[in-house]
Amino acid sequence: MTKIGVPQAVHTCLQVFLTLGPLWLTLYLSLASYANDYKYCWLTLMGPQETSFGFDDPVATANWYLGICMLLVSATLKVNWFCSWLSIYVTSWLFDRHWTPPKNPSKKRIMQADSSLWADALLGGRLVYEEGRRPRKCPFGCQFDLSDRVYHCTTVQRCLPVYDHFCDYLWSTVYLRTMKPYCFVLVFLPLDAVYSFAVSTAALSQPTSRWSAPFVGSILLCCLMIVITLITNALPNLKRLVWMNTIGPELNGEQWTLAFKCQERVGWRLRLHDFERNPWDLGSRANFRQVFGEHWWMWPFFWWNPERVSRYGNYVDRDLPFADFVMAEYTNRIMPLTGVAIDPTAPSSIHGEGPSRRQLARSSADHCSQLQSSGVPTFHVGTSSRFQRSARRRTEGHSTSRG
Repeated sequence: MTKIGVPQAVHTCLQVFLTLGPLWLTLYLSLASYANDYKYCWLTLMGPQETSFGFDDPVATANWYLGICMLLVSATLKVNWFCSWLSIYVTSWLFDRHWTPPKNPSKKRIMQADSSLWADALLGGRLVYEEGRRPRKCPFGCQFDLSDRVYHCTTVQRCLPVYDHFCDYLWSTVYLRTMKPYCFVLVFLPLDAVYSFAVSTAALSQPTSRWSAPFVGSILLCCLMIVITLITNALPNLKRLVWMNTIGPELNGEQWTLAFKCQERVGWRLRLHDFERNPWDLGSRANFRQVFGEHWWMWPFFWWNPERVSRYGNYVDRDLPFADFVMAEYTNRIMPLTGVAIDPTAPSSIHGEGPSRRQLARSSADHCSQLQSSGVPTFHVGTSSRFQRSARRRTEGHSTSRG
């Protein structure tokens, strides 16, 4: 028999304890709702109290309103974390059981690539571009090329977009479509545990509360929920996912490899570039909107998915929005070779960062005129093409007036 060390035994017991997460959540929800919402708020505060003479003492108006407010607060907290957990569970186990990447790989000019491709690359990190193929493969044998930020979950045995980790406590996978409700669980579950702990303690200290055993059980389960939240590192996970836009499989990588698609004389090529910073880190404000939604009225609802969920793989020339330094690198290195430029990331004037729309448009138009004067054919997507058309109309107007 192999002797197990104390740290390993503690770790094993902790893993077994966390795998019973749905059981602890169900017990906590049931007992806390019964003790706090029913026994204390409904019966003690809002219901008439029986006196020693056998008569019912009328309910005080202040106690009735207090009970109503406490019921509303408790219901709000519990509905947010419990329904979010159900949403995560159903989505990860039912809706995305056979997820496949978007079928438009040939339209992307910036793609995530495997760092191992550097060994097979030509001078300057060039690779031959294969139509309809992506420069990423699943190391676990999934039968499709991987799009950006798609990683394999060994627990559910499939690849998922923006995959972070499998939560043993919730029995669910945290990835692109479940990230927002997962953050709701991390926020509202500890808040509900602290609130229920305070209510149970207040109810237990009052002599009018009958049958104190449910309140003792509620206090114990509240403490358990708080300890589990600390064990699962709720605050560091929120900071990493929401403010830094960093997911689990990318934590160990020292650099990210991206492939820039460009056209040379011999055909289309991919040029590999390494980045030491997270290419998808758009800044704290933009990262927050990536998880919770572009507008403030989307934030309080866990079922209202942000834009990157519905538009994943359908952005112009990319699967997900890149940071400004990635777009600058593409413009500086690839655009002079092919005359192809793509729009930068959404103007950050909304977030108070970076140049304005007018500055971006002016710089794009100036760069286009420089390329045209040097004889390099140009093709711009989005705003650049609009400025080309407006410049052409102005030129035609001047020539006509001279005639």
